[in-house]
Amino acid sequence: MTRTLTLAFLLLSQLMHAQVVINEVDYDQIGTDNAEYLEIKNIGSSAFPLQYLRVVMINGNNGGAAEYRTIESSSWPALEPGDYFVICANQSITVNCDHAATPATNLIQNGSPDAIALVSTTDGFVYDQLSYGGSVPGYTEGTGTTAEDTNAQDGLSLCRWPDGADTDDNDADFVIGCPTPGEANMIDPVNCALSTGLVPIPGAAPFLMTTDASGERLTFRLDQRTAAPTLVNVYRADGALVATRDLGVTASATWTMDVADHGPLLLVQVVAGDQRWVRRVVLP
Repeated sequence: MTRTLTLAFLLLSQLMHAQVVINEVDYDQIGTDNAEYLEIKNIGSSAFPLQYLRVVMINGNNGGAAEYRTIESSSWPALEPGDYFVICANQSITVNCDHAATPATNLIQNGSPDAIALVSTTDGFVYDQLSYGGSVPGYTEGTGTTAEDTNAQDGLSLCRWPDGADTDDNDADFVIGCPTPGEANMIDPVNCALSTGLVPIPGAAPFLMTTDASGERLTFRLDQRTAAPTLVNVYRADGALVATRDLGVTASATWTMDVADHGPLLLVQVVAGDQRWVRRVVLP
């Protein structure tokens, strides 16, 4: 009896200090949807026992929230901190797939809206949930994503940006990026079909970026029509934040930053009021 209680206590302690999130979803391809996958990441500080996890998929059609599929297995391993676990439809065409689920086609519904939740099989606790293509009642963190995967272009996925970041707001946390199952999310690597990782607001971005001849200094110049609270974030292509600057409420500003050893590709994100832009910089 004492041994049983000890094991239960250790398990509870492990769950309390671990956190898993839905990190990436590719739910729509050109033609038949046979390469879908869901990536889970442990962003906690201890191993997470996946054997006690259930993936719940929700149909949000007509304002509802109907469960249409669950995926779980007592054979799933413990997921170490920082590691990824990939559930896919076809292991032969999805790299780093850890569990092949059924069916092999149309595994994950295409949204507008739909949702996915990570739920404990022991007590029903919801570790994470993602509502995509809009908000599904009861299965949304903050606001559902406005970014959507599409069957109009291959080489796209819905992913957390930066990798593993969780602000408890689906729309803020997820962008359209490049499929990287089992690896850190990337929104604009050199070989990705997508030219930018965020859906841009119509109209030209109100800023310019230039580098010096060495490529070690990047100068950012802002010139927007009206003053607005403006934040600038600079990321490497692997999602690592390398610089940030709060410009305050302003219409124009200049900022020069050291970007040595961060190339060859950087992404500059500007959030000004309710508008958001991303542009890439290829360093010399």
